[in-house]
Amino acid sequence: VPHGLAVRFQLPPRDGRRVHTDLVTHSTPTFPTRTGEEFLELLTAIGASSSSTESPNPVEKFLSSHPAAHYHVTNPPPETGSYATDTFYGVNAFHLVAEDGKSTAIRYRIIPSSSPTTLSAEELKAKPDNFLRTELESRIGAGPLVFSLVAQIAASGDPTDDATSLWPEDRDIVELGKIELDTLLDEEEGGKEQKRVIFDPIPRIEGVEASDDPLLEMRAAVYLISGRERREA
Repeated sequence: VPHGLAVRFQLPPRDGRRVHTDLVTHSTPTFPTRTGEEFLELLTAIGASSSSTESPNPVEKFLSSHPAAHYHVTNPPPETGSYATDTFYGVNAFHLVAEDGKSTAIRYRIIPSSSPTTLSAEELKAKPDNFLRTELESRIGAGPLVFSLVAQIAASGDPTDDATSLWPEDRDIVELGKIELDTLLDEEEGGKEQKRVIFDPIPRIEGVEASDDPLLEMRAAVYLISGRERREA
């Protein structure tokens, strides 16, 4: 099962207003569809399919006609058994804009310092439902978790509008900084924060701009709707 990691950077206030920007990442390097409309089609197909549905069922038909989605579904990340050993990918592209106006297209990654481990299907099945949290508590109890925040630099011709497309692994990787996790909220406080925080995949700060990826506006809108519903629940 893919995991996710979102990070909020609290920046100095401006004109008396709080300023922040977010990174939203996944343990999969791609997204199954290029557009929000296609993603809705996929979700609709999944909802209309079951083990009792005649084959090819709606989701099988969708995957057969959408190679990128088929690749995404049939190439899941290995189950590491720990949030601390996952590599997290920002599947959308962004532009870092220098003071002279030069723009560099990048994709973010968050890379763990802990050595990766993998679980077999049998080992995963034997784990309790909350083992990821328990494992994380144990790790943080022994010391902070450290991740490297890096940027993969696009070359000329690399698509910035298609989250289903991988950039070649020989592209330059530049380290931007370190992320340390040294505290874990208890489940009650964590639940309150999950209801309060609405992450935004669009930077909305000077020097970092959204690319032409059509998923960004869709994701921002859906996250806002979801966040408002959580707050009202």
